[in-house]
Amino acid sequence: MEDNQQERDEALIAFHEECDIPTRADVERWVVLHPKFAHDIREHAAVRLAMLADTIEAAVELDDDMIARAGSRVQAAMFAAEAGDRVVDATAEAGPTLNGMLKSAGLTQPELARRLPIKRVVVADLFAGRMRDLRPRFSTAISRELGVSVAAFNVAHAHAARIPALGGRAKSVGQPVVNQRTFEEIIRSSGMSEEEIAYWLADV
Repeated sequence: MEDNQQERDEALIAFHEECDIPTRADVERWVVLHPKFAHDIREHAAVRLAMLADTIEAAVELDDDMIARAGSRVQAAMFAAEAGDRVVDATAEAGPTLNGMLKSAGLTQPELARRLPIKRVVVADLFAGRMRDLRPRFSTAISRELGVSVAAFNVAHAHAARIPALGGRAKSVGQPVVNQRTFEEIIRSSGMSEEEIAYWLADV
């Protein structure tokens, strides 16, 4: 049972890392990849889109067939195939996002983690908006690799932190919970060596 839960959590973490703003096509592709976790993937995508929808005034029009299949307001959001594009258009007005900066730098999250170097889970939490209270050394290092100013990075991070993605600690029953932690908590639980932890927690 524990192995199955771990496998599910890993699949959900990977899903949210790759599909920060999931579209219907993203959901269906991941359901095919992980059919036994289809319900969890759909539920997480639905809640994520519902969270994002709360930040956007424009309503997404759904047809009767979509609403019938959805069965609820949250699930209906998941079936709005254009919701992801609308969120991108709306957030673009506030400036580049972390994912936009990453794309412009020609990097993926794993590549960025290797270049720092730091554990991939730390980078994943940053881009998912689950990290708060960043340290100067980390912000400077990330900004350098992304090719942006620290100020621009801080703006993009603040936006991501306002609409965090769902964490890996999903509940099998009930609504998933957003797990936002401090940079120090994430670093200390990342599995890095004591020397690496000390380096990233230094204030210089």
